[in-house]
Amino acid sequence: MRWRAWPRPVWHGPAAGQRGARRAPPRCRRAVRGRVTLAIDSEQTLRAAVDGGVREVLIDVNIGLPRCGIAPARAGALADAARAAGLTVRGVMGYEGHLQMLPDEAERARLTTECTDRLRAAHADVGGEIVSGGGTGTHAVNTACTEIQAGSYALMDTAYTAARLPFRQALTVLSTVVSTTAPDGDMPGWAVADAGLKAFGMDHGNPTVPGGNVWFCADEHLVFAADTPPATGDRVRIVPAHVDPTVALHERMHVVEGDRVVDTWAVDLRGW
Repeated sequence: MRWRAWPRPVWHGPAAGQRGARRAPPRCRRAVRGRVTLAIDSEQTLRAAVDGGVREVLIDVNIGLPRCGIAPARAGALADAARAAGLTVRGVMGYEGHLQMLPDEAERARLTTECTDRLRAAHADVGGEIVSGGGTGTHAVNTACTEIQAGSYALMDTAYTAARLPFRQALTVLSTVVSTTAPDGDMPGWAVADAGLKAFGMDHGNPTVPGGNVWFCADEHLVFAADTPPATGDRVRIVPAHVDPTVALHERMHVVEGDRVVDTWAVDLRGW
């Protein structure tokens, strides 16, 4: 298996509908001024690639996750149609996203092989130099792909950490404690931080406060009990359960070394 960063932008997943398909590739081209490869899975997305001026494509294959992707048996015919339309077909891609967080590594490996066998069969019909797939959770057990589409490993979240992957948590949301309540009889004490549902991707569950127990998230607040009770005004680093949509909810990320900010990165795809 070869590990490498994407040498050029690849638009992962077919653009949805005529409006999105026509708009997305030109925007990508303007941003990077480079070579763009678009994943297609239908005659409609093939036509969108042609209309958008994209010249190179991958055939997106459904290998088990019911999302984007053409049936493996039909991939070769779509590749033939793309070549007939004047496009270069660089290979195939498929995503076993439903397996990324399986806790049993042996089961994850077995099911990944089943998925990549489908991708190999499609590639035999499609041709091209690229077999693209995989992700953070299957990077070590996907041995069929020439390019691994892992991304979350760079920042991580608690859902991937629960899958016992060899990557460290790099991203937290910095919040401020705005209220505290002391214990009273049988009622434990708690604290309220100023980051709630509007600050976190919640589809994988509540975020985590290290050394604390999150009770619930409200729109703008997170309520938690801590082993060492914080004071109002204290800063708390909160770990998201799903990093991708969490990043998309913010305008910028601060790169820190300890408590020192060394750089600030704009989240330039926010709202895309």
